[in-house]
Amino acid sequence: MPTGELTDADWARLAFLQAFNRLFALADPAGAKRLIDDASRSTPPHARGCIEAFLMAYGAAMGEPESVAEPSNELDFDHLPDIVAARVRSWALTVARGEAGRTSEAVAAAQAGYPVPIRSFVIIADAHVSALLLSGRVAEAPAVADLVRGRAGDLQAMTQPFIAVIAAVAGRAALGAGHLHDACAQLLDRVIENYPGTVNGWGYRCQISRTIALAMCGSIDEATAAATVLEQRRHPAWRYLEYEHELARSWVAATQGAVSEANRVALSAAEIARANGQFAAEVMCLQTAAQFGDTSGAARLRELTSIVEGPRAGIAARFAGALSVGDAAELSAVSEEFEDIGDLIAAMDAAAHAALVHRRAERKGSSLTCSARADELAHRCGGASTPALLKASERFPLTDREREIVMLLGQGQSTRAIAERLTLSVRTVEGHIYRAMMKTGAADREQLIAMLPRSH
Repeated sequence: MPTGELTDADWARLAFLQAFNRLFALADPAGAKRLIDDASRSTPPHARGCIEAFLMAYGAAMGEPESVAEPSNELDFDHLPDIVAARVRSWALTVARGEAGRTSEAVAAAQAGYPVPIRSFVIIADAHVSALLLSGRVAEAPAVADLVRGRAGDLQAMTQPFIAVIAAVAGRAALGAGHLHDACAQLLDRVIENYPGTVNGWGYRCQISRTIALAMCGSIDEATAAATVLEQRRHPAWRYLEYEHELARSWVAATQGAVSEANRVALSAAEIARANGQFAAEVMCLQTAAQFGDTSGAARLRELTSIVEGPRAGIAARFAGALSVGDAAELSAVSEEFEDIGDLIAAMDAAAHAALVHRRAERKGSSLTCSARADELAHRCGGASTPALLKASERFPLTDREREIVMLLGQGQSTRAIAERLTLSVRTVEGHIYRAMMKTGAADREQLIAMLPRSH
């Protein structure tokens, strides 16, 4: 069509597509925003549908859920291109509402968008799964993955890379439930290896989940390598995933044995989410820190129970509260509730912490019972390995700091490298190693390292 025959709505649609390409394919959020702002100044009110559509998608991608307002009356979805309708009605609203903790609105937005073509359908489903997992409606996520598979199964000409992208939705649902074997099977081979060259950021999105899955399995070398790739694939148009990127870093530090570092990073992720208004994400970050043994988020989690929909906030608040006062019975009850909502990793960690509380109180039978439950949940997860589980399995009387340092020694890190990582003096690190050897009777550092249960 000659440019002289383009209507105001056509020009707005063109600006949308150019800005969307600049945002994701060219990884230039600032340039995309300038382009749409320029178009906005010359677009009359009756033709602003595509302009509003982009601004909603931009706000969601940039991690600004409060900027994603409900579309105005002029935003007529039925007359917008499918890609616009998908991003606006479904992806942008589902992401923004899900991250903010307005889960019912997120689910409604996703369901409204499912009639769109499959290529838009997949990103809607990804946002839908996120909203469910963040809220604690974990058991509902596999149904979304099944829905995606069903839609894809209707197509006979689906390319292999796109099939790999669809598999990522199922992998993320499995990861959220703690089904690590299934998660790794979906996220490792079919997504990352078959779809490495994407420029729109989807590879970055998948790499986050892959890194967390490997870390939860305790696969130190693979998780460390995945974290390196994650940094290489970082994409500026997926800024709303900043907290999740930090959670991946936190889980890698934890599986390496640097639990104090893992806590710091998880709490930093919580602050990022809080500043952005991503309150459901903040709950997940504070819960993760509690799984690593941190109790500082208990009060904030109680506040979030009145902000974030779904069962996770309340259970996480009880988890952190019980951990802070050493209430083993409550930790056991929390473990069962995490299991009920489908979060097996958190259930396992809560049981492990209950075992540790009983152990400190010299209630050997109760400690062994809780430890056995944690081990059983780890088996159901497909071989999970977390700091709490390893600590519950270890029978030596080491402090948290001594255990952390010995774990890092076991990875071949020097005393000086450990000191720098944990912001301690070399002399302090040496002192912790000496005391650990005295407590365990280890003749040398190699024997001390061999005594502790380790990730693989």
